[in-house]
Amino acid sequence: MTRTEGLNLKTKDRLHLFLHNLISPLGVDGLRPVTVSPDGDGYRVETEGKAFHVPSALVWRQYRRGWAERQARLLREFGIGIAVDLGPSDTVLDVGANVGDFAVATAERCARVIAVDGDPAVVACLKRNIDAADNILALCHVLWKEAGPLTFHSAPSKSDSSIFQPPGEDSTALVIDATTLDLLAETHGIDQLAVLKMDAEGAEPEVLEGGKALLARTRFVSIDTGPERLGETTTDTVAKMLAAQGFTVLPQNNQRRVVTMALRND
Repeated sequence: MTRTEGLNLKTKDRLHLFLHNLISPLGVDGLRPVTVSPDGDGYRVETEGKAFHVPSALVWRQYRRGWAERQARLLREFGIGIAVDLGPSDTVLDVGANVGDFAVATAERCARVIAVDGDPAVVACLKRNIDAADNILALCHVLWKEAGPLTFHSAPSKSDSSIFQPPGEDSTALVIDATTLDLLAETHGIDQLAVLKMDAEGAEPEVLEGGKALLARTRFVSIDTGPERLGETTTDTVAKMLAAQGFTVLPQNNQRRVVTMALRND
C-alpha cells in the first residue's frame, strides 16, 4: 500500500500518487512505481532502483515513467545525441540544473559537468544527488547580465524558482549576489565549452548578455525559452542573440517544451 503521510501534499496530490502506484505495476502507458518519503529538509524519490533527493514531494511526478525514461527524455529535449554528440574530453555547463537529472545523464558521456542553480534549497538536493559522481561540480549561483545583488524568488515545489515572480504561485524572495557566465567561466577555468544547457526561467537573454566571451568558446547551446518570463517566451530574443554571436539556430521540432538550439558556425 502506498503511504502518503508526511509528504506535505494536498489531498488531490496524495490521491494522484496513490492511484499512480496502484496502476503502474500493470505497465500502463509506461508508468513505473514511485516511492516518496520525507528525508531531512526534503524528500527521497525512488524508482527503478534509483533514489534522488528533491525539495518537494510534488516532484515525484517527473519520475512517473521511471528514471531511465526521465534521463532519456531530458537528453533528447536538449539535443544531446541528436543535434550534438559529447566526447570524453568535453565540458558541459548546466545552468538551471535543478536537482541534477540532466547533469547526471550527461556526466556519463563527457569529462566534466558544472551544474549551477540559484535556489539554495534545490542546490542542497543537487549536491546530494551528485555525491557519487567525481566529474560533476555543483554550484549555487544566480546568473545575470552583471554581478551584484539581485532579488531571486525561491519556488522549488514546481521547479519554478526565478528572478521573475512566478505567476500565481507562492514564493520566497531572497536577495542573492548574482554573477555572470563569463565570471563563472573565469573562476572555474572553463576554456572550451562543448554544451551550454540553460533553463533560466525567463532570464535567458540577461544570462547570455553576461556570457559573450564564453559563448565565443562554446560549440553548442540548448536553451529552454518557453513562456516563463511572466508568461512570455524568450525564443525570438535568444535566437537573435545567438545568431549575432556566430551561431546557426536550428529549427525547433520539440512538441513537449520550447527549446532553442544553436551550433557555432566555425
